[in-house]
Amino acid sequence: MNERIATVKKIVYGGWGLAFHEDHTLFIPYTAPGDTVRFSVVRKKKGSLFCRIEEIVEPSPMRRNAECPVFGSCGGCHLLHLDYDAELEVKKEFVTENLRRIAGIITEPDGIIPSPNRFGYRNHAAFKIDRDGRAGFTMRESSIIVPFPADGCLLLPGVMRESIAAIPAGELPTGGEVLSRLDRFGAVHFWGLEEHPGPPESLMEAGSYLFPVTQNSFFQVNRFLNARLMELVVSLPGKAGRKLLDLYCGVGFFTLPLSKIVREAVGIEREPAAVRGASAAARLNKIINVKFRKGSVEQLLPRMRDVDLVVADPPRKGIPEEVMNGIIRLRAAELVLVSCEPPTFARDASRLVKAGYMLSRLYIIDLFPGTY
Repeated sequence: MNERIATVKKIVYGGWGLAFHEDHTLFIPYTAPGDTVRFSVVRKKKGSLFCRIEEIVEPSPMRRNAECPVFGSCGGCHLLHLDYDAELEVKKEFVTENLRRIAGIITEPDGIIPSPNRFGYRNHAAFKIDRDGRAGFTMRESSIIVPFPADGCLLLPGVMRESIAAIPAGELPTGGEVLSRLDRFGAVHFWGLEEHPGPPESLMEAGSYLFPVTQNSFFQVNRFLNARLMELVVSLPGKAGRKLLDLYCGVGFFTLPLSKIVREAVGIEREPAAVRGASAAARLNKIINVKFRKGSVEQLLPRMRDVDLVVADPPRKGIPEEVMNGIIRLRAAELVLVSCEPPTFARDASRLVKAGYMLSRLYIIDLFPGTY
């Protein structure tokens, strides 16, 4: 190659800047659309070059100084070098481009819901401890730990940053991992410390609902938007039905509020602790028309009948083919799909459209500001 300089065309899913140089497609992290950069190649994959910035020759008008002093080293954030409006526009393109390219669906979102605050939004974090006993996150595509800056990770609320900084060094498990969670009372709990085990569960809140959550059970992470996410999902069905089926229901985050618009609600979840938490949440919130089934969706879905509404919030890999076939066989009048991965969302939407469904409403809600 001649001198390795390229101009970034756009940001694609994964937080990569897309550029071209001498018939090569380049993917360069931490770039902005319009940046002209000098780059070096880190690795080659399927004809594409994955690179790093050596110098910003001419910055994009969209570029800004990131507030975090370890941005670009720590792999926790990917888009803090863009202003927030630009970040939202980039994320909109993630969704619409993947729908067009993978599913052949050309559409615009019915709404884009920003986070009220770009920082301090996480109610949960898992951080690593390096060989020197310092807490931090790993570099992008690396196992190297980048210690938190002096003021802590900006994605965490102040009380969490202060609590992490106050942990005695001797309690941090060198080379290990610590989980932390901020509960509804403002208390910070830790799991993984050498001498102070965390509680069996913590009480979380979203909307007007309370949820007992164990350390490994999933709970939506954005404390500013959790209630809005819940309200949005409840607003999507066109009419009340007889029976709701909530797949990958976790602790019942969507099952409980949706139970208000159906006669019967059934949640399926394979993690035993989450099922126990969901059942406890139903009792705690005095909801009597819900049942939770412990087991894999693949095993339990074929037993379901007479379902009017299906809600699915699958893991990042999306809905497995066996489960998708089961959903289609149910012929529910309405489906609500919640996803944090645009590519797998587009793949699943494509399957549903081919089966006869129509994508009628599409919303983007920014639960993870600063990240792709």
